[in-house]
Amino acid sequence: MKKAIPISLALLLGVAIGIAIPKLKSESPTEPAVTDVDPHAGHDHAPGEPHLTDTQAEPGSVLDWCVEHRVPESVCTQCNPALIARFKQVNDWCAGHDLPESHCRLCNPGIEFPQEAAIRAMQPQHELGVSVFFPTNQALCATDGALIQFASTETFARTGLTVEPARTSDEIAEIEAPAEVVFDQASASMITLPVRASVVHWLIEPGYVVREGQMLALCESPEVSRIKGEYLEANADAEKHEKDQKRQEELFTRNLIDAATYEQAQAEAKSASARRHKSESELRSLGLDNADLAEVLDGKLTARFALRSPSAGTLVERKAPLGVALEEGTQLATVADPSKLWIEARVRDTDLDRIQVGQTAVFTLEGSHLNRIESRVIWISQYLDPLTRTGVVRAKPTVDASNLRANQFGHLDFMDQSTESSVLVPRDAVQWEGCCHVVFVREAQDRYRPRKVEIAKADNAHYRILSGLSAEEWVVVRGSFLLKTELKKSSIGAGCCGLEAKS
Repeated sequence: MKKAIPISLALLLGVAIGIAIPKLKSESPTEPAVTDVDPHAGHDHAPGEPHLTDTQAEPGSVLDWCVEHRVPESVCTQCNPALIARFKQVNDWCAGHDLPESHCRLCNPGIEFPQEAAIRAMQPQHELGVSVFFPTNQALCATDGALIQFASTETFARTGLTVEPARTSDEIAEIEAPAEVVFDQASASMITLPVRASVVHWLIEPGYVVREGQMLALCESPEVSRIKGEYLEANADAEKHEKDQKRQEELFTRNLIDAATYEQAQAEAKSASARRHKSESELRSLGLDNADLAEVLDGKLTARFALRSPSAGTLVERKAPLGVALEEGTQLATVADPSKLWIEARVRDTDLDRIQVGQTAVFTLEGSHLNRIESRVIWISQYLDPLTRTGVVRAKPTVDASNLRANQFGHLDFMDQSTESSVLVPRDAVQWEGCCHVVFVREAQDRYRPRKVEIAKADNAHYRILSGLSAEEWVVVRGSFLLKTELKKSSIGAGCCGLEAKS
């Protein structure tokens, strides 16, 4: 078997790392002739080295597999050089690659052992793509049966590692979604250009409180001169038809004209008045007030008009550059109440049904795990984005949110008051071993075993354990990464490591 690495943290601390795989029961296993030699021969351990005790996996089983060299462990000549002679005796040897011909994949690319098909069948099948969720643990890997044995409890104490018990909690973050801080739309106004124009002068700086109808900026547009001219013409035409209608009405009362002539004069007067009202509405939508309209009627047909605030509040944003021609509908500024904010999250369609109005949610700013704002769900979208297949969920902060700013990003955790307690461990206790998530469980003061666990997000400091660990079991927290490092050093090749004897 492969020697433990002599220069490592394990050697300095007196830690022995090995693979402990249960021995399969077999009355009289039939093994190939080349396995008559002791597979561990020639592997005496130097005094003081970490060492592994032995057992024997049944030939042909998935446990009889060398992951590093991709051959059955019981016939691996790279880990057990004593087997080389037997392969050469039966003329099964590739001198060019220093391997048995029946193991040389360079010369025989189609080689496959029965264990490979069995291992593939045990692995979960994943579609190609990018996942934002925790990967699935492999069914069989080097972690299976591994054991970390310290030389003594005093040795463990000198390492500085700490252990804590897994705890339980009734309240967990059931769903997490990316989110953004936005202004409360019920108290915010987006100011846009009603026509193609350019801003020539801003009158109000961001941060100033404004009243409804207050001038914010001066703009210019050729369209405004045209609309003012149409209004002047419509007003003159309407006044003409109003006078004509009065004359026709007087003649009609004296029976000097028939009813048809009088009714036609009424219709023309109404039509002219409607055209005047239409032009006046266009000018008012541009921000002109009664004084501005009076100037138009006086013949002042300039291209300039004032941009006014549609509501009272604080000018929180202005983003129109001076002198640049902007298209109709361009957003120029925002007037809102900075203290009234919403948090909008984009939630997957499969999770929307699990969220309810009134449910508690916690917003965390991106890059700041300490800045957490408790909120309450106030609205759930009834439609999905056709591209992302997500729906908008809106939450309102229930605590002081003065440190939040509109357009900040983060994530929103929707809390679920579960009837079943969840097992939680600190995040530092969970390590990704390369194919599995593991925690190091204390079996004795000087003995720890890596345990595969299925995890989910709980909060910013803990993972939720879905399977593999019970509450009150003690796990290594600080320093678990060092144990994973030592585990990886000895588990490269997995099946080539020694096996712990079972009583």
